[in-house]
Amino acid sequence: MASVTQIIKQIKQPRGGYVPPSTFEEIQLNDNNELKEENIHSSLVGLVVDYLTRFMMNKDLENSFRISIMGSMLANDKEYAVNLLKSIKGIDDKSIESACKLVGYDVFVRAGGIGYKDVKTINPDRDTIENIRVMIKRSLLFYEEYGPIIKNGFTFEGGYTSKIDSGDGDFLTEDTLWDFKVSKNKPKSSHTLQLLIYYIMGIHSIHNEFSSIKKIGIYNPRLNTIYLIQIENIDKNIIDEVSNKIIGYNDKLGKNELNEKVKLNINELPMTEIMKELNCTRYMVMKYYSEKGLPLYKKTNKYYINRKDLYEWIEERRKEQQIIMIITFIFVAVFLLVAFSILFKLI
Repeated sequence: MASVTQIIKQIKQPRGGYVPPSTFEEIQLNDNNELKEENIHSSLVGLVVDYLTRFMMNKDLENSFRISIMGSMLANDKEYAVNLLKSIKGIDDKSIESACKLVGYDVFVRAGGIGYKDVKTINPDRDTIENIRVMIKRSLLFYEEYGPIIKNGFTFEGGYTSKIDSGDGDFLTEDTLWDFKVSKNKPKSSHTLQLLIYYIMGIHSIHNEFSSIKKIGIYNPRLNTIYLIQIENIDKNIIDEVSNKIIGYNDKLGKNELNEKVKLNINELPMTEIMKELNCTRYMVMKYYSEKGLPLYKKTNKYYINRKDLYEWIEERRKEQQIIMIITFIFVAVFLLVAFSILFKLI
C-alpha cells in the first residue's frame, strides 16, 4: 500500500494529465510585493508559511507544528524543539527564524530522516524572513476572502483502500477543496491529480463536509495565484478511471453520481462530528447542552445540531470569553492602581 503522493509517482498519466492544469481557471492576486532570493531550501519555506499561517488563524501553536514536534521526538531532540516552539509568537523576525529551524524536524516524519540537516544550522537571512512574512500575509488575505475554513489538516477515514492507506489534505471551505502550494512554478498534472484523488476519497470517507464540495483549487502564496476548477467540468470517465484504477474503488462515481453517493444533510452534524468541532468529550457536549444552551436536537434517540447553529453558538461563547477577559483586565488594572496608590501614600 502507499500514500496518495506515492501512488501518483507510480502511475503514468495520459498526455496533459488526468486533470490538465490548463483547464483550471487562473486568478492572479496583487499586493505590489516582490519576493527576493532565499537562503534556505524552498521546501522549508513552504512548511513555515503553511504552519505559521495556520497558527495565525487558529492560535493553536502545538497543533499547527504537530508534525515538527513528532519529528523532533524521532530525532531525540524534543527539548530543543519545544524551546523553539515557545519562542513563536506571531510573524516577527524571531518567530519566523524559530519556525524555520523547527520545521527542519519534519523530514523524520515525512521521509524517515533521510536528508536531515541539523536544525541549528538553519538560519534564514533578512530577505528570506521578509519573503515568508509577505507570503503569510497574502495567505491570510486569501483565507479572509475565500473562507471561512470549515476543515483543515484533514484525513480520509473510511475512504482508504487496499491501494492507498494514507494521505491528508490541506483545507476545505464551504464548497471548495483547497491545496496549499508554495512553489516557484505553476501546478503540474501530479498536483491536480492529487486534488481529484483527495476529493474522491473525501466523498467515500466518513466526513460529511465533502458532500458540499463543488470545486477543487490550489492557492500559491509565492505566486499569489489561485487555480480553480468546477468538478462538474471534469470528465465523468476520468473520475471513474481515477476512482477505480488508481484509488481502488469498485463503484462508479461520475460527476453526476458523486452527490448521490452521500445522501446526508450536510448541515446536520451527529454527535461524533460535534465532539470533533468542539474538541471535547460527549460528556462535555451534553454539559454545554444543559448548562450553556448548546442547541442540540434529538432524532431517533440520537443528538444532532445544525452546522450554522453550532458556529453561531461557538461565536457567542467566544464573544462572552472576550467580555470576561476585558472585565478581568479592568478589574486587575483598578486593583493594581488602588494598591499602588495605597503603597505610595504609606511611603
